[in-house]
Amino acid sequence: MATKAKKKVRKKKNNLLMIAVGFAVFLILSVIGGYFSLLYAGDRMIAENEQKLKDLKAEPTVIYDKNGEEMTSLIRQKNREYKPINEVPKVLIDAFLAVEDKRFYEHKGVDMVRIGGAIINDIKKGSLAEGGSTITQQLARNVFLNLDQTFWRKTKEMSIAIGLERRYSKDQILEMYLNRVYLGEGEFGIEDASNYYFGMSVSSDKFTVAKAAMLAAIPKAPTTYSPFNNPEKAKLRRDTVIRLMYEQGIITEAQKNEAQAEALPTEPTETAGASLKKGYRAFFDHMVDEAEANYGVTEEELYRGGWHVYTTFDPKVQDAMIAEYANAKNFPKDGAKRGVESAMIVVDAKNGGIAGMMGGRNYAAKGFNYATDMKRQPGSSFKPLAVYAPAVDMDGRKWGPNSSLSNKKQSFNGYEPRNYNNKYSETVSMNRALIDSLNVPAVWLLNEIGVNNGLDYLKKFGVDLAPEDRNLAIALGGLSQGTSPLKMAQAYTTFVNGGVMSEAHTIAKIENKSEGVVREYEDKQTQVLKPQAAWTVHTMLERAVQEGTGKAARISGRHVAGKTGTTQSIAGDSGVNKDAWFVGYTPEYVGAVWMGFDPEDKQHLMRQGSSLTAQMFSKVLAAGLKGVKATDFQPPAGAVEEQPEEETVQPLQLAADLTMENNQMKVVLSWIGGSPDYTYDVYRVKQNDERVLIASGLKDTTYVDVLDDPNQYRYVVVPRNAQGEEQTPSPITKINMQNLENLINDGEEHHEDGNNQGQNPDENNNGNGDGDGSVTIPPNFGGGDNQGNNSNNGNNGNNGGQPNGQNPNPGQGNTGNPGNPGEIPPDIANPGANQPGGVSDGSQQPVQPVDGGQQQPPANGTNGG
Repeated sequence: MATKAKKKVRKKKNNLLMIAVGFAVFLILSVIGGYFSLLYAGDRMIAENEQKLKDLKAEPTVIYDKNGEEMTSLIRQKNREYKPINEVPKVLIDAFLAVEDKRFYEHKGVDMVRIGGAIINDIKKGSLAEGGSTITQQLARNVFLNLDQTFWRKTKEMSIAIGLERRYSKDQILEMYLNRVYLGEGEFGIEDASNYYFGMSVSSDKFTVAKAAMLAAIPKAPTTYSPFNNPEKAKLRRDTVIRLMYEQGIITEAQKNEAQAEALPTEPTETAGASLKKGYRAFFDHMVDEAEANYGVTEEELYRGGWHVYTTFDPKVQDAMIAEYANAKNFPKDGAKRGVESAMIVVDAKNGGIAGMMGGRNYAAKGFNYATDMKRQPGSSFKPLAVYAPAVDMDGRKWGPNSSLSNKKQSFNGYEPRNYNNKYSETVSMNRALIDSLNVPAVWLLNEIGVNNGLDYLKKFGVDLAPEDRNLAIALGGLSQGTSPLKMAQAYTTFVNGGVMSEAHTIAKIENKSEGVVREYEDKQTQVLKPQAAWTVHTMLERAVQEGTGKAARISGRHVAGKTGTTQSIAGDSGVNKDAWFVGYTPEYVGAVWMGFDPEDKQHLMRQGSSLTAQMFSKVLAAGLKGVKATDFQPPAGAVEEQPEEETVQPLQLAADLTMENNQMKVVLSWIGGSPDYTYDVYRVKQNDERVLIASGLKDTTYVDVLDDPNQYRYVVVPRNAQGEEQTPSPITKINMQNLENLINDGEEHHEDGNNQGQNPDENNNGNGDGDGSVTIPPNFGGGDNQGNNSNNGNNGNNGGQPNGQNPNPGQGNTGNPGNPGEIPPDIANPGANQPGGVSDGSQQPVQPVDGGQQQPPANGTNGG
């Protein structure tokens, strides 16, 4: 029995051994078969596409505008310079091998040590990264394969690399690689890149170790490590390559120190990449970023050619922006060392397609884009998003244009917002609160509906807020960090589309026929508001442009809606704005405009506000839509427009602020109240109460009186209705000297340049007083009696929400002064110390609604790209 058992065990062992041997043989044959299959597949792909090794690209990449017309081609400006391997300096070869493939001369196309490390990293990251590729694999990928990052692509890459190693020598492979590697800024190959970055051939006697290391540093991430795009990151990467060269014994320590001390190139020596019309670069750069982020097509692949990119770009809109941004009169006065920065973006009102953008007044290629990357406080342009739309959407029966909101001066658990004109009442309609951009009603309403609800809607509007923004200050756009023109324009598409917000984007379709790749944009839309709520808020925004703070945005013959926004400076007095915004729309396009100093300081203060941003919107959209048939806003199905209640005519209240320009005394007159159909006559009132008419038939609510004698006049404004009948005049008002006294005390000159419309050239260019800040006040102006003056000191004639510079009869009744009205005051004023401002639902205390405290990148716009 024991013998039989032993035989059975022995037989079983033999069977297992035979199975194991058979499996081993099968595995070996499979590996061998797989290897030869790889060789065959690689050789076949090389044979079928060998011409690609000789041609950099078969055709250029073409970028099209929204009309299908060519916007630009990514085509080289000169013939590519091919550099034979025997003319490439050894230090450059060593630099590339040190960082890209130090075992290049040892492997057969695939470095299993690097592949193993890459696989481990891929498993850890849960991705299929491109790590571990040898120079031969990189050549195979760049020449033969498409953009799909899959396991099969990696397998094909390896098989082609093995085939290349069998067909070509190491030096031939290295030569092809060095002449085809993408080195950023549209440059392929070491010779062209060296000429572009350094202005010299790689064969030059002046070509240094540092230059070789800089070129070798770029391929890992061409956009990130471009010395012109990100000099700090580029230097760090270059110095890493230099260190690797030292550690591998290629250079000495002295050479390492010398190379790392060498400065980077600061500007290109020749034009490269796309041939773009001036002013198109911000849109182009954003489109390139979007191609990679949303479609997986890298900048390198675009420049290699063969792609057709169909964009949302509207050249008429962009050209209009370029023309208006080139006109310095459209911007506030420059500071001591730099001008006011500005950004604008226009998107399709229906689908969110970006028609054009200005990334800054001096946008640098791949630099900081103020239209997309900036974060600044949006002021009252935020009110429709944070307060009015949420309230109407939550309960349209309770909240609407005719709803009564509290307008009493009050404290919200220590937070005391104030209206810019320091005027308050028991109640005010929502319609009037939005039209006149009153602050107290907005804060009161947010407190009523709850901060949490406001935050929930802002999230749906696509606006990112910090945790510390959970407070009532968001009602006035008082954010800890802020937002961008792109985010604001995108959010406002909701009001045009029946409550549906459309994602802003630049690419409609991208394809590469030779690679069989076609990818189209899929609409990304979010239902933020009910259709009725969106239409209700829209009707109020339309009235804000017709008769409120957005009047400067009106476009003749077109329907416009929108909202202004300003924030108060923390570096200047109460008449200085840190940020000025206008966000508005026509039935065709939504636009957002921002202006402000970056950074703001005592030498860089902006005394103008949202009238200039509203005017920029008006000018750009008027030109951009020229030839396009004007249409009206269409209410969504079932929406009903709520008729506003009859509003009582408020009595006129007049302010008269003394200021100085070109060493000449001027009085900025502004008034609130009255009716939209009134015209106004302005009188000086002498000491004997005699009235002297100085302007008549004014439609605007501001006027500037140039004083030609030292008499301290008083003023009165007489309104007339549409029939020309005289209505109740304003109180007789004395001159307020506080604004001028503040400027004298600060030692600063004050220039009431408004929007510069209607001024003579000298006023436009030299409104600086006598240049040393000294101002002499005539004796007759003593006393400082401010009775009857209801304006904020330093606000230069705040006019109850009326924009400056829109006098249809400039200078009427006073030929010596073409008309230079005051400015809309800030929506967000510094509430002062000890005003934390709480809310009743347990939210955090609000930050003071002024500057977010974080300075944006420098005004040259080169950071953050």
